[in-house]
Amino acid sequence: MAAELQAEMAVSTRPSPVQRRRNLDRRIRPDEIAARIRRIDAILPQLRERLDPCCLCPRHCAARRLHGGFGECGLDARLRVASIARHKGEEPPISGSGGAINVFFSGCNLHCLHCQNWPISQKHVGRIRTAEELAEAILGKWRRGAHALGWVTPTPQIIPALEAYRLCLQQGFDLPLVHNGGGYDSVEIIRMLSGIVDFWLPDAKTADPRRGQAINGVADYPDRNLQAIEEMVCLIQTGHARAVIVRHLVLPDGLEDSERLLERLWNQFRDRIHISLMMQYFPTFRTEDHPSLGRRLNADEYESVVSYARELGFAHGWVQNQEEEDGIPLHCL
Repeated sequence: MAAELQAEMAVSTRPSPVQRRRNLDRRIRPDEIAARIRRIDAILPQLRERLDPCCLCPRHCAARRLHGGFGECGLDARLRVASIARHKGEEPPISGSGGAINVFFSGCNLHCLHCQNWPISQKHVGRIRTAEELAEAILGKWRRGAHALGWVTPTPQIIPALEAYRLCLQQGFDLPLVHNGGGYDSVEIIRMLSGIVDFWLPDAKTADPRRGQAINGVADYPDRNLQAIEEMVCLIQTGHARAVIVRHLVLPDGLEDSERLLERLWNQFRDRIHISLMMQYFPTFRTEDHPSLGRRLNADEYESVVSYARELGFAHGWVQNQEEEDGIPLHCL
């Protein structure tokens, strides 16, 4: 059985495991729907001010996106979506029994050499849509049953994403919202999304600035990543979100970096976060002939990282099992 996700709240008495589970599984109440609509109305003008020149993410590329300019993410002001699909392979609190409606937004503010979704993130595969079209597609899948709504790399397109989400809320949409990103986000933008996002699902890719520059395209990734996760955890503690699940993709020849990253996360957050250790790496995009990333991860490397996470004290989270024939299911840490 998967470990139950425990959202630490700023209360004097910790809720029981049953209460925690109910909090994580529950749908959005009508009063919360109304509050989210008001919150979106309040922040959209502020976000639009940050679109041109663009400063929505830590890159602050200053692209004139409302005037046809393209940001570091490869996007202008139009909404571009690669796919809208129901996915059952996410962490258990997100997938539930009905799966998550995942909206894969095109583009990304990172340029990872090994990106496993590179046609979407780097080549911007996708269709131009309106917020109304996106909302209609989400509502259609909601009516057929799902457990959550997930945004995948939403930061560069957070404005039309929120516009579409608002339209869904107006129709009574009551699924919890998951913000699934690369972990390179602005603290200010995270703070704006307080009370709108239920589950924060950031990556934590590296603790080494040199690897951040060489592999992900930004040398300040480790510090920005830690700051972003800290703000997400603050939202949990103040009751403005439900949980933070930090994903780490273990890379070949990356044991030292993975251990250093886990140490940083444990020292700063302890069990206020949950860890999801992923092992599905394979060479793709610009890593097929890479000296260290040009091969698959082996089981010993992955198990070493899992063992180190346990030694540090991580008890809440998930690891993967490569021996399963149907996908790579998650098991408790």
